[in-house]
Amino acid sequence: MLQPATLTALAILALACGSLLGLARAGSDFATLSSLGPYLARLIVSAGLQAALSALLSLLLGIALALALLRRRFPGRELLLALLTTAAVAPTIVIAFGIVAIYGRSGLLGGLARGLGFEPPSIYGLHGIVIAHVVMNMPLVARALLHAFEREPGERLRLASALGFSAADCFRHLDWPLIRREAPALGVLVFLLCFTSFAIVLSLGGGPANATLEVAIFEAVRFEADFARAAALAGLQLTICLGLAALLTALTPRGRDEAGAERHAPRPDLGALRGLDGFVLALATILIAPPLLSVASGLGALPLLASTEFARAAATSAVIAVSAGLLACLLALLLASAARRSRRRSRLPELAAFALLGLPPFAFVAGLYVLLRGFGDPASLGLFLVPLVNALMALPYAYRLLAPALATSALRHGRLAESLGISGWNRLRLVEWPALRGAFGAAFAFATALSLGDFGVIALFGGGELTTLPYLLANRLGAYRIDEAGALALVLVVSAGGLAFLTQRWSARHA
Repeated sequence: MLQPATLTALAILALACGSLLGLARAGSDFATLSSLGPYLARLIVSAGLQAALSALLSLLLGIALALALLRRRFPGRELLLALLTTAAVAPTIVIAFGIVAIYGRSGLLGGLARGLGFEPPSIYGLHGIVIAHVVMNMPLVARALLHAFEREPGERLRLASALGFSAADCFRHLDWPLIRREAPALGVLVFLLCFTSFAIVLSLGGGPANATLEVAIFEAVRFEADFARAAALAGLQLTICLGLAALLTALTPRGRDEAGAERHAPRPDLGALRGLDGFVLALATILIAPPLLSVASGLGALPLLASTEFARAAATSAVIAVSAGLLACLLALLLASAARRSRRRSRLPELAAFALLGLPPFAFVAGLYVLLRGFGDPASLGLFLVPLVNALMALPYAYRLLAPALATSALRHGRLAESLGISGWNRLRLVEWPALRGAFGAAFAFATALSLGDFGVIALFGGGELTTLPYLLANRLGAYRIDEAGALALVLVVSAGGLAFLTQRWSARHA
């Protein structure tokens, strides 16, 4: 008999395949990929190079930032951690707006360059895409590594202090083994995110030379109404990314059975690396803070939002985001529990958790809409589909945060729990929850904030009674009501940042 986790994994994969079939049914004839010729090859190569460069820089800077945050305790550290989470989950359109506002020719740095007599370069192109991806993904790498470092027993640090380890010894024997274990999976994850990037590439790409498959799918659906071609392109992207997702599941580290559980022991390398850590922390703050703080220009327009429409959109966004966040965490726990039980079992639950990274959200939602549009009006479908799809899109991130913590708890306490006959709800409550609650808070914040800022899903279902803050923001931008759009962007960033800060306090209290 199939286990619930296996059934859940099969249902997720069936939903992904069903959406592609829905797109294919909407077209009259399949567009053959061979007919696209050199364009398709150039598209894949350019997207791969862009994703590789973005992933490499995000990984290197994220590792350096995680080590600096691990070694240093300073006033405002929790605010910086909340800023990192905010950057990782902020709406991509807000990040693109912030990058242009800071690095564009008419932005802050552009104005300073002109004041010094230099003509600033255009932000549109490969360099703009890479900067935006680093701003979004470097915090993701740093937070994931920081969680992994904080799960390591403090006895190692005390032993290193007793043995008189230098900074080089600490990195070689304490830091590098964990980085070598965690970094490959994080690198593949970031590559997937950048390879499938849509809003950033569409906003900052500067033309077809830097397009991705996701952008090509959007153009096929939006401008050419060629659903069959969109299905073929989405199928190709899904095939590529499923291979990468399989690699990701193979590289995702299992939990480790450590001898102790002491935390927060002092490191012996604090004095030697103070200058380097200060530089890394300053560089990360300079990269991340200005694009997010650029939305402060909407502060003066906040009174314009005092309306019933805004209140309804805010309430709808909150309900959808919280529902999607809880559902994503529950699905991640269910899939991770199956992966926890045995190392030799099928990796189907892990593959299902990461598979949706390869399915374009726009194609996913469009396919589901085509399949289900005969069952009701779009608003009624949206009340059910928007939280579900947002939860599924946030599932890979929630799983990446929860699975290692759950696996580590199972290795440390699993045999004892089994010998005492503790199982089911009692095992989750008494044995696993103390180790999970910090990671659960981070996963919930991440998934909820991602859903709060999502626009791709609501784009097909929004309107009338079903309006969210991102939908309202796009509406105001389309109507050239820039002041209200800036105020809405500010509300979204502050909401994501506030949620990140509160859950950071939760995680720190229960670490």
